[in-house]
Amino acid sequence: MNGFFQRFIRLGGLLTFVVLEIICFFLIVRYNHSQQAVFENTVDLYASKLQKKRADLAEYLELRRINDSLMAENALLIQRLSALESRYMDTLPPLGDSAFSVIPVKVVGNSVIFRNNYLVLNKGSTHGIKPHSGLITAIGVAGIVRRVSPKSAVAMSALHSQFRVAARIRHKGNIGTLVWSGKGTRNFLLQDVSKDALVVKGDTIETSGYSDIFPEGVMLGTVEEVKLEPGSNFYRIAVHYSLDLSSLRYAYVISSLMRKEREENLAAVKEEDE
Repeated sequence: MNGFFQRFIRLGGLLTFVVLEIICFFLIVRYNHSQQAVFENTVDLYASKLQKKRADLAEYLELRRINDSLMAENALLIQRLSALESRYMDTLPPLGDSAFSVIPVKVVGNSVIFRNNYLVLNKGSTHGIKPHSGLITAIGVAGIVRRVSPKSAVAMSALHSQFRVAARIRHKGNIGTLVWSGKGTRNFLLQDVSKDALVVKGDTIETSGYSDIFPEGVMLGTVEEVKLEPGSNFYRIAVHYSLDLSSLRYAYVISSLMRKEREENLAAVKEEDE
């Protein structure tokens, strides 16, 4: 208690000065019209700035919800597009609403500088994600899901030494296999394309659909260079990849609803031939 009084006595002069300053300021503003007008204008100015900052912060915080909503809507649109393609491409009616399920995800981990790179996703098995599902965006293929836990998943990036995707040349139908060159984030190679194919610089490369991981027609890139090695029957085609994986933030996990049935049928046929 003695310490409190000693501290109060020591700071009493300063406290008295502060109180008197506040009283003087109030009296000046209260009974001087010009000073009152300046004070009110200043308060209004800073209040409006504070309101704007508050509105900007609220809008920024709302962006996450809006983005999640847009991702969900895009996933639904992709699924409906897949259903429409199934209806118009098949002579028999489709067995379901869509050939693929689509789940929007956020990329929370990404590497691009190693020989084998991976993508970490913010959703897992509780959200319906399964291993060996495709990972795509609106402009290209990002990778293939490898491991899944209840609330997260890890995908093999397209920038991986073992990444392979069945591809074709758009409007020409020539098929091949797209692989990462191992150099840069957008340098890929299209392999196994016959030398009889008419391939030119600028041709568009897309998924062929000869896989249950990716639907056909997903953009992969454009032809940059076409070479035919002496004595070879296949072109060596350099492809500029459509997707910049170094800046990937959001994507869609896409999974074939017919995959299990097709794999079982194929396994049964192979077993019969043995």
